[in-house]
Amino acid sequence: MRRALATLCLWAAALPAAAQAQPGYELFPHDRVFRSPIADPAEPRVFMSRLEVKREGGGSRSEFSAAFLGVGLDFGLLRRAGADPEHGWQLSVFGSADSLFNLDLPGDAIVNTDYRFGFPLTWRNAGWSARARLYHQSSHLGDELILGGNAPRRIDMSFEAADLLLAWERSGWRVYGGASQILATRAQSYDGSGLHAGFDYVSAPSPIFGQRLTAGIDLKWLEPARPHSGVSAKVGLMIGRHSLERRGLTLLVEAYEGFAPFGQFFQQEFRYRGLTLQFDF
Repeated sequence: MRRALATLCLWAAALPAAAQAQPGYELFPHDRVFRSPIADPAEPRVFMSRLEVKREGGGSRSEFSAAFLGVGLDFGLLRRAGADPEHGWQLSVFGSADSLFNLDLPGDAIVNTDYRFGFPLTWRNAGWSARARLYHQSSHLGDELILGGNAPRRIDMSFEAADLLLAWERSGWRVYGGASQILATRAQSYDGSGLHAGFDYVSAPSPIFGQRLTAGIDLKWLEPARPHSGVSAKVGLMIGRHSLERRGLTLLVEAYEGFAPFGQFFQQEFRYRGLTLQFDF
């Protein structure tokens, strides 16, 4: 009898672990299967940046101090978990609005705002991960810039695109690469394909306050922006957010050079340096 009771207790104790090991579906998962590229300036994030910008294009050159503010969220809809915690699929929806302000103009005029909305499908298997997205983007010049007579020729910048990234990571290091394709566009000058590659790093928590070093380099080549490519680099510290229940901040030093990552100016060359404070939820 005692042996039977002991066997029953061991069987009951093993049930939760066995249940967790079984593949299943989860609505509205909190964490992500694919980690956003750290240095990509177009990823959906909540951030504020102070930049020094140099712009060239249309036979003119200008320099100005800028603020770059963004609100973006990637919201998990459905996850298909595998038997291994490091394996699974996830469908999400994302949206973002990023605005560049010229602090040297009256009223800190808005220069450009990019709106993005789409559906990422992500996958992970141990050190390998991938993300495929369908998304819409529209870009708009600021009213103050237009009224002040400093605006370039406006482009009806609205398009739908698909992109794919494949990544491999180990010991905090990750390399990734992929491609994009414009599916439909209202701007005849913005059409074609692109390539995307980069690498980034997130260290283990330090023993002092648990900060983590993070850094990344992101490269893009877009057919409509040729001959320019775009190179973004960021390095900084992540503070807090060691678990899903905690929030955190990331302080970054960043630099960019190449075609403008601000929609209405994609045919012009931008360079900027600055600081970014990112809010991690």
